[in-house]
Amino acid sequence: MTQERRRSNRMDINVRIELNSVRSKDVADKVTAEAFDVSVVNISKDGLAFTTKETLQMNTYYNTTVLLWTKEKFQTVIEVVRMEKYGDETLYGCRFIGIMPADQLKIQIYEMVSEMEN
Repeated sequence: MTQERRRSNRMDINVRIELNSVRSKDVADKVTAEAFDVSVVNISKDGLAFTTKETLQMNTYYNTTVLLWTKEKFQTVIEVVRMEKYGDETLYGCRFIGIMPADQLKIQIYEMVSEMEN
């Protein structure tokens, strides 16, 4: 059995968010659209995972607005750090870049509440 490397627990969430590519002059970006929707499947205070049919490159960055369970939103940049292919879709694991501590706290509080309910 492989040891989990994540620093924080992931919680299931079912929302759609829009990603906007952060372009770099020295990296060839193969994303077919400037902005596209993805389906978020889980989230933690450190990052999120989503599925999409788009082909994304490792270590690329995207601006997004995350919608939480409480209908609160926050803006952040994410970095693609992991990918797993599932049929015609890929599951991407991302870490938050520059997330505000108050937004991380919102996720942590929801995690504590959901653990108490289970």
